[in-house]
Parts: sequence; C-alpha cells; structure tokens
Amino acid sequence: MRIYIKQGGHRGYHIPVPLSIASSCIRLADFILTKSKNHIPKEQLEYIDCIDFKMLAVSLKHLKGYKGLKLVDVKSAAGDEVRIIL
Repeated sequence: MRIYIKQGGHRGYHIPVPLSIASSCIRLADFILTKSKNHIPKEQLEYIDCIDFKMLAVSLKHLKGYKGLKLVDVKSAAGDEVRIIL
C-alpha cells in the first residue's frame, strides 16, 4: 500500500506501508481501544464501537490481489491531496 500526501503547492510525501504491517496495526488498535474505553468520550465511542477491527484486518489480506486499486483519492479546494493506493 502506498500513501501519497501533498499540501497545497508544497512538496508531497510518499509513504510505503506493507499490508502485513497495516493489518498488524489494526489488530493492535483493537487491543488498545479495549483497554482505554474508559478514557474516550461517549460520543466518539459510539463511532468506534461500529468498527469491527478483526474483520477489517482480514479484509486487508483479501485486498492483496487488487494491486493498483485506489482506496482514497481526495482533493481539497486549498490544493491538499491524499491518495491511498494498494
């Protein structure tokens, strides 16, 4: 997976992220959130509880066959861009 970030007219950043590391980080986030639920405001906790992190990590493994797929391609009026490509 590749993450491209460009701010306005400035130089952009390219961050390569292996899918195995992304999957491991998602599983780690699930563990951390279960331990820190007492410190998260209830309004935000409603949104976090809707996410199944285990299923999200498994789905990243299935996406390996779709190299070149654009997951995110966002451009703002200020010229900021974010792209995430498998």
